[in-house]
Amino acid sequence: MGTGKSYAQPSAAAAVAQSGDVVKIAAGDYRGDVATWSANNLTICGVGGRARLYADGRSAQGKGTWVIAGSNVVVDSVEFHDSKVPDQNGAGIRAEGNTLTVKNCGFFDNENGILGGDVGTVNIERSEFARNGYGDGFSHNIYIGPVDRLNVVASYFHEARIGHNLKSRAKETRIENSYFMDGPTGTASYLVDFPNGGVVYMRGNLLHKGPNADNSIAVAYGQEGANKPVNTLEMVHNTVVMTRSGGTFISAPGNTQSVKLTANLFAGTGSPALINGGVASGNILQQSNVVSSASNFSGADNVVTPNFWPNTTLQAQLGLSSVLDALYSSDTPQPMTLRSLSSPASRAGALQSKP
Repeated sequence: MGTGKSYAQPSAAAAVAQSGDVVKIAAGDYRGDVATWSANNLTICGVGGRARLYADGRSAQGKGTWVIAGSNVVVDSVEFHDSKVPDQNGAGIRAEGNTLTVKNCGFFDNENGILGGDVGTVNIERSEFARNGYGDGFSHNIYIGPVDRLNVVASYFHEARIGHNLKSRAKETRIENSYFMDGPTGTASYLVDFPNGGVVYMRGNLLHKGPNADNSIAVAYGQEGANKPVNTLEMVHNTVVMTRSGGTFISAPGNTQSVKLTANLFAGTGSPALINGGVASGNILQQSNVVSSASNFSGADNVVTPNFWPNTTLQAQLGLSSVLDALYSSDTPQPMTLRSLSSPASRAGALQSKP
């Protein structure tokens, strides 16, 4: 689909797509075209580069640029820009089907990047979410509902407008090798928010909370009540840098069944708390974490080219006496860039060598 093809606009292809179709959108700009995708088992992909969709004030069903109602849909190499609707909840993608996979995509300056997801699984791979949010605190870079599982791999979330860089109500959320950043001017609330708890696993991620962040908590767990069947938070080989003074790295409530922290690097400003929120000390398990100062990093707040490699003084404190996670096989020197480790992870924090 594209200029000179069978269908000139994505909406025309959406109207005729049948279950199992592959819809190929020629790279380029598509303005003011919005669509509802109702068929199941679709693959919708940009060809020759990304297809860039600009809402230009229009929306599908008053919800967003694309409403994906079909199940088992894959979206690959598509960008979504400037989705806005009267209720201030416009999304690049409104997810309404069972199971959605988004790969190599971009969501920029929408009221929500992706909104929805009530059943099945949502997979996010090598995608970027930037400056999404209306600015009211109720819209976010990405907001996933109570799906069975959210998987995020090698993706980049930055500068959400007042809302969170990621919000997930999933029963299980797994986030690996991804960046969550405010930068020096970002105004996001939480870097990651799991308001209803659930099983949350974070490994190999790099997080920066900036001085203009709207909230002082970096990782928020169960802030609206940890009410899932299982409520556990585990973080392994993450690096969290806070240049906002004070605050808290992790907040979890009293009914959290466990918080397990292994080989993480926490670097703050103004002596932030490591964990608060009421979680019982007996439910907190820690091994080989390092707590330090954000002053040991020179580029962790650079949104364009983030550099979470610490100075020499801090590097000397990060060595592990044994391999704590033999399955941690790739780190992420730059957003959406995986680097295979030449040997088992031997340092606390996400990065195992200089980018």
